[in-house]
Amino acid sequence: MKEQPVTSVVGLPQGLVYAGLSGAHPLFDTHAIRRAFGRVQAGQIDQRLMLSAHRALRSLAAYESVDAMRAFVRALPPPTVDLLIFLYFRHLDQHQSEARPTLH
Repeated sequence: MKEQPVTSVVGLPQGLVYAGLSGAHPLFDTHAIRRAFGRVQAGQIDQRLMLSAHRALRSLAAYESVDAMRAFVRALPPPTVDLLIFLYFRHLDQHQSEARPTLH
């Protein structure tokens, strides 16, 4: 059985996606992750905040190092970080549910 390759999630480098799928989330600390899941509710996301999070995702894709990405995330307003984390985990969950092993 051969697994399908991991494609980039939300524009992040493949290495971060692999790390996320194995439980390591180098861009976000544990406190921020807990805070985000306590604050963000999928049905109550403001459109301006969604645009801010999407802009942040596009900006993150331009950075070459995890340290630079982490510094960028730390400089964002907390509500944007919360939604960024929410979207990141939602995409990881979607990837896991869609990824099916290829039988050869």
